[in-house]
Amino acid sequence: MKDKFYELVKEASTGSVIIDGEPWNIYFDTLIEKNNKNIIDTGYSAPGKLIIRNEDKFFELLEEYLKLEISKNRKTFTFLDNSIEEKEKYFMMNLLINATTEDFLKPEDFLRRNIAFQKDKTLNYLNKGIEVSLDEVFFYSKLVIRNELTDSRQETPYKIALTLKDENNHEYHLPSIYYGIDHNTCYIYSILNDNSKLNELDINKKYVSKINRLLYKINKDVIDSDEYYDYKNKINSYYPEGNISDITSSFILALNIFITILEHNGVNQIKAVPYLPLRYISREEASNKSTDETRKKELYERNINIQTNLTNKFIRTFRRLAYQNSQLEILTYPYEIDEYLTMRLLPRTKKLDNILLEETNSKIR
Repeated sequence: MKDKFYELVKEASTGSVIIDGEPWNIYFDTLIEKNNKNIIDTGYSAPGKLIIRNEDKFFELLEEYLKLEISKNRKTFTFLDNSIEEKEKYFMMNLLINATTEDFLKPEDFLRRNIAFQKDKTLNYLNKGIEVSLDEVFFYSKLVIRNELTDSRQETPYKIALTLKDENNHEYHLPSIYYGIDHNTCYIYSILNDNSKLNELDINKKYVSKINRLLYKINKDVIDSDEYYDYKNKINSYYPEGNISDITSSFILALNIFITILEHNGVNQIKAVPYLPLRYISREEASNKSTDETRKKELYERNINIQTNLTNKFIRTFRRLAYQNSQLEILTYPYEIDEYLTMRLLPRTKKLDNILLEETNSKIR
C-alpha cells in the first residue's frame, strides 16, 4: 500500500496519475517527513501541496480507511488489472481529489473524518426507504426518502435520494443530497439533480409538470435582493454570490427535507463544502491539454460554469433556505474562519411561513 501511495504522489507531481493503464489529470505536490527528515518532497510547482508530518500515523489511518472503503463495495468502473494494489491506488487518488486546501495541510484529520463518514450509521434506518404521506397541498402524494450508497467517484459514501410519488406511482425525483456525518456534524458536499432524466420519462411527464407548477409557490414572498445586514460590523453588505431569489425550488425543498431529517436525528451542525481544488484543477488540466483551440476554450468555459454552480449557487441555496427556515442559522462564510459554510440547526419553535416547506417539515418529524 505504501509503495502504491508513493507511486501515486510522484505521478501527481507531473499532473498525470496512471490508474489501470489510463492517465488521470491529477496534479499536486507532496512532502512526507519521517523522524524529522524529508523522505519525499516533489517540490512546489503544483497548485497544492500535501504535507505529511507523521508518516506512521498517516499510513495507519489510510490503511483503516481503505479497508472500510473496499468493504463498502461501492459501484466503480471495471478494472482490467484486478489486483488489490491497483484498486487501492484508485481509492487513494479518489480520496485525495476530495480534499480541501486545509485537508492537505492536516491529512490525518482529513482521514479521521472520512473514516467517520464510512462508519456512520445515523441514517441507516432509511436504507430500505420510508414513505411519508403528504396532504392535499401535495395532491396527497407520498414522499419516499432513501439513504443510498454512492458511486465510488463521488465525494461521499452516502446520499439521500428523495422522490414524490402519486397514487398511480408516477414519480417526481427531487435533487439528491451528498453528505457525510462525523459525530454531530454533517458535511454536505453537493446537491445534485442526478435523477432528472427519470422526470423526463413519458409516464411521469404529466405528474412532473403538475409538481413543477406547484413548486413555484416556494418562491412566494422571497425578496429579490443580494443585500443583507452584517451584524458583526453593523453595516449593510452584499453577498458576492448574488441574490437568493433565483434558486431552483426543487433544491430548496430537498435541502429543507434533509435538514429536518438531520435535526430529528440529533445532528445540529452543518458544514457545506463549496470548493475542492483538485477537482477544479483536474478539469483545468484537461482543457489545457487539448490541442484544438476551440475545444480548449469550450472546456475552459465549461469548467468555470461548473465551478460557479459548485460554489456560488451552492452557497446561495443554503442562504435562501436560511431566509425561509429560521431553524437553519448561518454562522460563518467560507474563508472567514475555515473553508466551509458553517451552520447550525436550532430547535423548531414555530411553523414555517411557506406552506410547501411547512408541509414536508412537519410530516417527516
